[in-house]
Amino acid sequence: MKKILRQINAAKIVSYKNSPVYMYGHQVPRNHQQALEIDRANGNNAWQQSEKKERDQWKEYNTFIDKGPNPNARELAGYKKINLHFVYAVKHDGRYKSRIVAGGHLTDAPVESVHSGVVSLRGMRFCMFLAKLNELQVWQTDVGNAYLEAFTKEKVYVIAGPEFAEIRGHVLVINKALYRLRSSGLRWYE
Repeated sequence: MKKILRQINAAKIVSYKNSPVYMYGHQVPRNHQQALEIDRANGNNAWQQSEKKERDQWKEYNTFIDKGPNPNARELAGYKKINLHFVYAVKHDGRYKSRIVAGGHLTDAPVESVHSGVVSLRGMRFCMFLAKLNELQVWQTDVGNAYLEAFTKEKVYVIAGPEFAEIRGHVLVINKALYRLRSSGLRWYE
């Protein structure tokens, strides 16, 4: 009986990984290749444009230091190779969003504290209560590409894959804090 239940659960996991994902009526890709296939099937280039916008932001923020396709091995001494992948989403207004995410799980745990600036619901309610009590106006904001505003201290590099378009195969040293690097939250907070 236990064996059958394990097989059923394994089959569910495989079916979840292979079944299409939709957000607001739009199919969302799981990787770069699937993004190209969806664009081809839809007769547009919406996901490719989304990826291009993200690549343009990397250039604007100097996220990577390009060492070229064949860097000197001494230049990379002390650096750890990790991987990157795109995470895709459709916003509530129909915009397609692509974000690059680092494989931070491949890096060593930092000796210093890892910071995550998350506000608890209880803390937020308390602030709202104080604002109402003192008749204060409450404002909120969002920092676009927040982590790309901070430099990383982690010594990591990637070999550019097909999602990097014209610099595919180049060795890129990560210069800025990317999502999922272990110390990115702390770097942005500093």
